[in-house]
Amino acid sequence: MSATDLPATHPSPRRPFAALLAALIAALIALVTLTACGSDSAGSSGAAAKPTASAAPTTHEVVDMGGRHVTVPTHPERIVTNYPAVTQIIFMLGGIERVAGVPLSNLTTLPLFKKIYPPLAQKKAVFGADTTTVNTETLLAQKPDLVVLTSGNAALVKKITDLGVPVVQIASFPNYKKLNDGVTFLADVLGGDAPKRAQQYVEYVDGNVAQINKGLAGLPATDRPKLYYTANNPLNTEGGGSIIDNWSTLAGGTNVATVNGVQGTMKDVSVESIVQWDPEYVFCRDASSCTKIQADPRWSSVAAVRDKHLIVNPRGVFVWAARSAEEALQPIFVAKTLHPAQFADVSIEQEIKDFYKTFYSYDLTDAEVTGILHPTTP
Repeated sequence: MSATDLPATHPSPRRPFAALLAALIAALIALVTLTACGSDSAGSSGAAAKPTASAAPTTHEVVDMGGRHVTVPTHPERIVTNYPAVTQIIFMLGGIERVAGVPLSNLTTLPLFKKIYPPLAQKKAVFGADTTTVNTETLLAQKPDLVVLTSGNAALVKKITDLGVPVVQIASFPNYKKLNDGVTFLADVLGGDAPKRAQQYVEYVDGNVAQINKGLAGLPATDRPKLYYTANNPLNTEGGGSIIDNWSTLAGGTNVATVNGVQGTMKDVSVESIVQWDPEYVFCRDASSCTKIQADPRWSSVAAVRDKHLIVNPRGVFVWAARSAEEALQPIFVAKTLHPAQFADVSIEQEIKDFYKTFYSYDLTDAEVTGILHPTTP
């Protein structure tokens, strides 16, 4: 009988059940073994466990410009300032949305700031116009996590830190190096992309200084015009150690107050002294000072008055002349005023437009530029 002729065979009905039972037992053994291995892995050394990412620190320590070691938030969200120029610098660094409180003068003066950034008008006035009077109830109502103060007022620092609010101090910018240092320090405190913005600003300031130094290279002392600066009024000025003296010299002038022994900021002098010093240019911080000088016959013999060299200093988001971010524009403006031939290729109008576009993301109109260059108030 051939193989093809063999009768068909039929499996026993018991075999499928036995095969299924064996498969189930094998699967159960495998599951138990896998569970045991997993438990062993979980209980083994930490090297085998997946590391857990640690949370980023919420505070860090800084050394402020007063030399104090201060623990501050890594990313402060409720900032209060006591000086309007500091508010402006924070705006330039991209942190204005995090400012909760400002000095009164941020709300009552310099309208261009509010025009460029309308929400400024809704900020709370925590400090008075004098920058040292603080309303502690208003301060605490803003729930601040950081207060930025101008340096030099230990009593004010203590008053605020005693409320449990961290305080950092910023120097009053006696020169361009300190201005750059102050902007850089504030950027480091703010965090985020502020340090990148600060670096761009520092490069701009340094570029202007280099341009002026190149344009005035070899300028003899006899070609440096004598200038006088009015601060709070016609008989109030600034001398050695001030940023006014810094830009006066940098721009190719001679500050007559410094030459005659005046040191520091906001110093009173007599009209007799000014007549004797006989400045060739007078730069008025405020338009009202130039108006008063023109109307005062005691000034009539001064060269700046005779030659119609009374200059109302520009002001935009803040005063250019004294301790602000727009101080970066001041020396190139003064250099072109005193030495127009050396800076014939410089357009101050375009410089202003470029600055506002770069640092405030704002396109100025020609009328706004004119208003900055020729302010009529205060």
